[in-house]
Formats: sequence, C-alpha cells, structure tokens
Amino acid sequence: MLFTQLYMIFSLSDETYSVLCSCKNEDPEEKNRPAWFLINLFDQSYWIVGSVIGALLGQVLPFDFTGIDFSMTALFVVILLDQVLAHPKMASRCAVTGLLAGIICLFIFGTGNFLLPALIVTVLFVTAFTQAERRKELP
Repeated sequence: MLFTQLYMIFSLSDETYSVLCSCKNEDPEEKNRPAWFLINLFDQSYWIVGSVIGALLGQVLPFDFTGIDFSMTALFVVILLDQVLAHPKMASRCAVTGLLAGIICLFIFGTGNFLLPALIVTVLFVTAFTQAERRKELP
C-alpha cells in the first residue's frame, strides 16, 4: 500500500492528473485506487517509451517544432474548464486565487522567480477554502 502511494506521487504527470480528475469517484472509501495505480503505471510507461522513441527518431528525422509550444497551455485550459464545469463555485475561487497570486508574486519576485511562490500561495489558499467548505458540510 505504501509503495503504491509513493509510486503514484512519483509518477504523477499533467496527463495522469487530468485523467484522474475526470474519473468519477462516488465511493467514499476510494476503492478504485488499484485502477488509479494502473493509470499512473501505464501513463508513465507511455511517457518513457514515447520519450525514447522520440529521442531516437529526433536524431534521425529533421522536424521543425515551431508553433507546438501552445499544447501545454491548451492542456491546462481544458483541465481548468473541465473542473469549472464539474465544480463551478470552487473552481472559480481557485482560478481567481491562482490568477491573483500569480500577478502579486510577479510584482514582488519578478519574472524569473514568481512561479514557485505563486503556486505555494495558491495551494495554501485553495486548501483553506476546501477545509472551510468541508467544515460547513459537517453536521
């Protein structure tokens, strides 16, 4: 059990996170963790195999990657929209918190150093929001 949890932390990627967020978890005991482990395992395997094939083919085939850099931005926009549609109240708070934290940290720390503090501030505030919402739901 501990190994699977540590491996899931180690193998988490953007794509794995997106797939796991889209999984419907209506079981309060989260009995679908073996499926989550397999999702992580297969996704990391695809990453490794794809990276090796890409590195080998990249040495042989010339390819211009100009314009491909938008794909990660598009991925995060799709993940954000999916979360907003699933949890509109919480997602809008999280999005506004992330935007404000990013802008404030940009001015405080500059363009080269703002990302990590902005992420930390966002995680702290989102955690506080989540805990407050859970306290409201308790009888």
